[in-house]
Amino acid sequence: MKRQLFLLSFLLMAFQMRALDLSILITQFYADHSPYIEVYLHTVASTVSPLKSDGDQNIAERQVKVRVLFKQAGKVIRFDNFIIESGRQTALKDFVALKRYGLKPGKYIMDFDCSDIADPTNVYRDSVELDITAELKKPTLSNIQLVADTIRSEDRSLAKNGYFYELIPFGYVNSRLNRIGVYFESYNTNKLEADKSAYSIKISKKDGSGNYSLIARNNFRRSNNEQDAITTWFDATYYESGTYMMQIYLMDGVKNIIDSSQTYFTKSNPVRDEALLSKKLIDEVENSFAGKLTEDQLNYALRAIAMLVKQSDVELLNRILKDPNTTAKTNFLFQFYKEKSPVHPDEYYVQYMEVAKAVDKNYKSGLGYGFETDRGLIFMKYGKPSDMVNIQDDPSSAPYEVWLYYDIPKLNQSNVKFLFYNPFLDGVDYRLLQSNARGEVRNPNWKKELYKVANRAPENTAPDNFEIPGGFNRHASEWLEDL
Repeated sequence: MKRQLFLLSFLLMAFQMRALDLSILITQFYADHSPYIEVYLHTVASTVSPLKSDGDQNIAERQVKVRVLFKQAGKVIRFDNFIIESGRQTALKDFVALKRYGLKPGKYIMDFDCSDIADPTNVYRDSVELDITAELKKPTLSNIQLVADTIRSEDRSLAKNGYFYELIPFGYVNSRLNRIGVYFESYNTNKLEADKSAYSIKISKKDGSGNYSLIARNNFRRSNNEQDAITTWFDATYYESGTYMMQIYLMDGVKNIIDSSQTYFTKSNPVRDEALLSKKLIDEVENSFAGKLTEDQLNYALRAIAMLVKQSDVELLNRILKDPNTTAKTNFLFQFYKEKSPVHPDEYYVQYMEVAKAVDKNYKSGLGYGFETDRGLIFMKYGKPSDMVNIQDDPSSAPYEVWLYYDIPKLNQSNVKFLFYNPFLDGVDYRLLQSNARGEVRNPNWKKELYKVANRAPENTAPDNFEIPGGFNRHASEWLEDL
């Protein structure tokens, strides 16, 4: 297993309760020549329900129950159950857990089943393939860990070498983190003939063509040892937003490569990006569709693509929209369409904006553009639904719509449904209430919200125990069944 494994949960929209969200990082190391893995679980606190408290309502605790299964040839050979706790908090703060498992060399399937203790319907599940390798007799490198910070600690369940290493969740280096730490281990370098071994760490940025260009390098030497724990840091202040590859090489005295390891990360740096985008337009951009737009047209076009930009560019787009600098707006818009259609960005822009204007007209609610409403956003992200039902005559509920997509390739999911309702009864302002789409709105109270006109149950009725009132539209029951 020569690469670090990232279990990336989907980035979620902020609306009521978000689905349980964890970053699970798995790294293979060796101790006394035997392999083991570190499993670092980072829980996003805002996606976990607080436990009920009889004390101060401003202090909350969150807990996640985790079950881990190790399988070989379809059989469970090992399992573990534990709880991740936030402790009592006055403010939302993500919380972590670290587990270590000694494993014999071989291939495994590792299943994770995580659930919110305060809301058992709020779950996260994933699985990953592991290929555990025996330690080689020759000099070897471990996997790489990307580090946000280190804290002195003697708690051996969390720390190593006297430090707790706070890892970077999701492989995502946010805009506030301008220093990237790197932790890895080397083994058996004492078998080399020279007194010291050479290391080279290279960081490369991915360009629009999918190629990587070297932007930073760190070369150093270390005394040879049977096992060596290495931590080093990179200044990322001037890194542009984008995808990066980190490669580490172990070399002998004459710079022959003995072993290597690599990992990837995404950096967000909107301040740096805006500075670069604010420079003069190149001829290609100035002569394109983007170069011919007024500031108002640029703002409209940028807001029309906001739901589709990469997560690492969201903060940058928000900054650009607030800034009157049209050069930055023009460059950003052109780059977006150039990535979508490298050969014909102008035609792609025209076709996309035809859809955006139609969605704006159809779903305008008086607050922003139509493509910024809940229905408009879903249409722009996933296209026209395969089928839909609009219910206006159910006396026990607010008016609502259910959209059905037979298949959404970008989610690798079929039979996807979105439930929109009109709580203000104005006929236009429909809000997304519930969906079974990965990464979209999850609301365990959706039945109560939709049917609160007929709901006379006590407030403490569990969401999964609330029954839809009898006599309501039977067709709607079929549509809502899988939500």
